[in-house]
Amino acid sequence: MNNVFIAAAIALAAGAAGPALANARLAQEKQCMQCHAVDKDTIGPSFRTIRAVYKKVKDPEAKLIAVVQQGSDANLGPHWGRARMPNATERPAVSDREAKQLARWILSGAKTQR
Repeated sequence: MNNVFIAAAIALAAGAAGPALANARLAQEKQCMQCHAVDKDTIGPSFRTIRAVYKKVKDPEAKLIAVVQQGSDANLGPHWGRARMPNATERPAVSDREAKQLARWILSGAKTQR
């Protein structure tokens, strides 16, 4: 009986972390993690920094989706310093669905696990 509860707890924990891990994997596949990290500014700002700034602008999800797909060419700001975010010709293409998924993940706090 205990084994059933342990298996159920493991399955529940894996399921809860699944979407966050899938989003982190997508960010890795789309090369976002080459310049960004979840909670540390590197070449680009961390996803937590991006969240904090975009939460203060009107229609943050739509603006972040545009930047995810178009890079600095979106000209929707805010952007940081002199670093330029590559456009779609310089990195893997991001579909509308993927951009929305990444934007929502970033705006929700970019968690990688629970």
